[in-house]
Amino acid sequence: MEKESVLAAGGRIPETAETQLPKGFSASYVVGRIFNRIGIVVKSTIIALVIFFMEVGRLPGAFKKGQASGFFKRYMQATGFVLGGESLMARMMYNSKHPREVQLQLLRRVISENAATKYGKTHGFDKITSVEKYRNSVPVNGYNDLEPYIDEHLKGGADVLVRGKPCYYATTSGSTGRPKFIPVTRTMEKEAHEGSARLWSYTLYKNEPRAYSGNIIVIVSPAVEGYTEAKVPYGSISGQYIKNLNENIRSKYTIPYELYEVKDYEARYYCMLLLGIADEDTSMLSSTNPSTLSLLAEKGEQFKDAILADIRAGSLSASCNVNDDIRALVNAKLKPNPDRADYLKSCYENDPEGMLRPIHYWKKLVVIACWTGGNSKVFLNRMKKWYGDVQIKDLGYLASEIRGSVPLNINSSEGMLTIDENFFEFVKEGTNPHHNDNYLMVDQLEVGERYRLYFTNRGGLYRYDINDIVEVKGFVNGVPTIDFVQKGKGVTNITGEKIYEQQMLGVVEKASRNQNLHVLYFQAQARIEESRYDLFCEFEGDNVTEDQLQSFLGDVEIFMKETNLEYRTKRDSLRLAPFQLHVLGENSFEKFRKWRVANGVREAQIKNVPLSDDISLTEPLEIKKTYALA
Repeated sequence: MEKESVLAAGGRIPETAETQLPKGFSASYVVGRIFNRIGIVVKSTIIALVIFFMEVGRLPGAFKKGQASGFFKRYMQATGFVLGGESLMARMMYNSKHPREVQLQLLRRVISENAATKYGKTHGFDKITSVEKYRNSVPVNGYNDLEPYIDEHLKGGADVLVRGKPCYYATTSGSTGRPKFIPVTRTMEKEAHEGSARLWSYTLYKNEPRAYSGNIIVIVSPAVEGYTEAKVPYGSISGQYIKNLNENIRSKYTIPYELYEVKDYEARYYCMLLLGIADEDTSMLSSTNPSTLSLLAEKGEQFKDAILADIRAGSLSASCNVNDDIRALVNAKLKPNPDRADYLKSCYENDPEGMLRPIHYWKKLVVIACWTGGNSKVFLNRMKKWYGDVQIKDLGYLASEIRGSVPLNINSSEGMLTIDENFFEFVKEGTNPHHNDNYLMVDQLEVGERYRLYFTNRGGLYRYDINDIVEVKGFVNGVPTIDFVQKGKGVTNITGEKIYEQQMLGVVEKASRNQNLHVLYFQAQARIEESRYDLFCEFEGDNVTEDQLQSFLGDVEIFMKETNLEYRTKRDSLRLAPFQLHVLGENSFEKFRKWRVANGVREAQIKNVPLSDDISLTEPLEIKKTYALA
């Protein structure tokens, strides 16, 4: 096939196409956009009238009860949700027909907005007129490359990485002990966070309207976990997303936001479950990780007798470790309900295993919203044992650094790239990322291929390497739909903790030094099925004591919590089990080396693998004894 040909899957623009950054959209794009907006106005008017006539039958009753203002408020909220969603959907679909033009315009805006920043001046933003010049002027960046600029912002500096100052920082674990602080600007917050969250919510409404028929239980971390030296808030991006949703949706939340800030995880889960199980009208459940939802169900079974007693009494047990404000908040949402308690008791008494399950207390549950790609597939089967074969809406390619895709369909993990918000570049898996010629734009990808993804956004992440591999599953007009496959090299991720090789090396070195041990060889394995990390170690000498090994294991656990904030959070919230230590016999690396050679790896290419999720790499290792934390 010649370079100038067009790929049937996705309409690939010829590789010789112009990549100059235009000063404005083309006339054809502008005219088309005008007609697109006229169509939105006409359609929106019709939708608003349809919703009104569907609801108008309730108006006389609302007047009689003195609730007319509430009727009109609900009508405006519902109408705003649908009309806003239709507008966002129409814009996305129109832009999907012009992917290259939209991407070039976005890159031009990012460069022009930030040309006067310290980073922009250093990298000659004012001279960049094409994608090629951008790639030649701006290197691929990891967080460590941008960290000095971010540090200046954290101290209150302006016009460093982005114009002005960030308004928020999303935190996540870094490759060192220090967290990453991902800058968020006002523009990014409005467009990338609020816009995408609303668009995702509307696609769910289009997929399955019954998802919003009842109440919604959302499990996230706090949006604000602290403040920088310059008094700028930082915290969980998932917490930020739920705060940016339509008011009509937020009014359906069963869990008050204040519960997310309860430090004691046992108490937090208990209060969430109490309010959730007391409410039989739950139609949707949401958490990024399906492992969290399995844990929630397990806790419901563990706490069932106490929860049913509290439902019967209509108040939170005095033994629950929360402050008076939280207790009052929970109690305000409860009322005595002995019939509900009796019904749920009969459910678990008649269950084949005597267990209380979500399929008992959330019979109206229509949709679960969570990740379904990558390692999440392992946890989905475990989750379905509790919840049954419920429909699942994937949250899309979502991280602290990026909202990268919006899934259009239910029960599918593939999502449409957010070309309005991120300038994307891709390198096909197996090709050299050090050559700019290997970088592709969104309209140059092919279905079925896997790519390493890089992006530029309006929050100061320029040509950012997030170390992720995605697969192209299809196209919507000219925009690829992608699915997250796995992290790239040097990092593992079971349930959001993202542990790096450097972290594991540092933790093992520190723990061995603390216990006066010499580790000759080790491998750390992410055991996805067991939701834990296993450490395989060969120690020097025959006089290593049981107490030393047990203390070494305890130190590994403590130091990893200190090094990786996400690991600490996942351990504290019980989503990860503690490390296990497997003590190895002699000459472990030599056995590993011979095994690799026998399996076809060139001897010169063999190296130690300190961190992996490929458990087959432990096959040649001889385990003498295993230790677990008490």
